[in-house]
Amino acid sequence: MKKRQRWKENLVTALEVPRDLAYKDAIVTVTGQNLAVIENYRSILRYTREEIVVLTLRGKLTICGKRLEIPCYTPEEMQVCGSISSIFMERQ
Repeated sequence: MKKRQRWKENLVTALEVPRDLAYKDAIVTVTGQNLAVIENYRSILRYTREEIVVLTLRGKLTICGKRLEIPCYTPEEMQVCGSISSIFMERQ
């Protein structure tokens, strides 16, 4: 298994493919304390006004805060608005 993973890493490096694209890593872009954009997510696991938990390919992404809402989302990305106090990733 390690040999296969190393081969993939070498291929990604040689082709200069961005890591997030090659490994489908989640991308979280935070603007101030009121907006976060999440890309490459799989599903929404929990959605309350204080906590949003999103499943990614590599684990769970949790956003905590106050008055959180998801004003728009597509299968590729979602926006989270509100007073964001913390964001953390729990790897599988």
